[in-house]
Amino acid sequence: MWRYCSGWHSCRMAKLLPTDPQDLERAVLELTAASFRNARKLQQAAVALLDQELWPGALAWAALAAEEVGKAGLCISLLTTPRALREPAIAEFNRGFNHHQTKASIAHLLLAMDAEELPASWEQLIDGVTEAARTTHRMKMRGLYVDYTPDTGALLAPEDIGEDAARFMVATVDRLLAASLPAEASISDPDNYLDFLHQWHEGMDFEALQERFEADPMAFLGEIHAMAHDDVPPSAAWFGERLAEQMAAASRAELSPAPPAPAAPE
Repeated sequence: MWRYCSGWHSCRMAKLLPTDPQDLERAVLELTAASFRNARKLQQAAVALLDQELWPGALAWAALAAEEVGKAGLCISLLTTPRALREPAIAEFNRGFNHHQTKASIAHLLLAMDAEELPASWEQLIDGVTEAARTTHRMKMRGLYVDYTPDTGALLAPEDIGEDAARFMVATVDRLLAASLPAEASISDPDNYLDFLHQWHEGMDFEALQERFEADPMAFLGEIHAMAHDDVPPSAAWFGERLAEQMAAASRAELSPAPPAPAAPE
């Protein structure tokens, strides 16, 4: 068996998404919701292990929860890609779906976007996210498996992981799950979510959006960051004229004080 399957990647059966665009969207939306649910269950397990002072397991399960949030983010990225541009996005989705560090990177990018301030440059952002994802994956493996150092052959045992590292990972994933709540809530009604998505696809100039990103990535992300933090109202540049106005109107209605209750009859 091992002689023929030593290259394990080549032995895995390819996973295929539905070819019909509507069926694909429904399937990916189900994957998104299931990934968020599983992330929270994994984090619950991590907290339980933390309470039992089982530091390696707590860290590893929390890191797995982060990857599941990253998987949900990968799904949302595919859904937000218009159907006409989706073929290369599906290829990226298939490459990332089972790649642990890719999913961890998406999770850490979400954390970076949720922070109070963005890094000063695109390079700093990417370097920070990449290093955080590598560390998450490496520490997860340390928490799960016995290993040895490549240079000296020294033993690396899961029990070498201590309380501080475990608590840091669990706290990081707590922040990640809190930051994910708006995205998780948005898919709770699939019909409304897909209706909104299709309106967005129809109203957006995605080529112009791509040009804006390429011209100044940090300015591009800064606009997303500001909208995510409610510092600026929805922009027509991001949502199209009609959808941006609908969102702004909904926001104004939400912020408006409730009308006074009618006076009781005398």
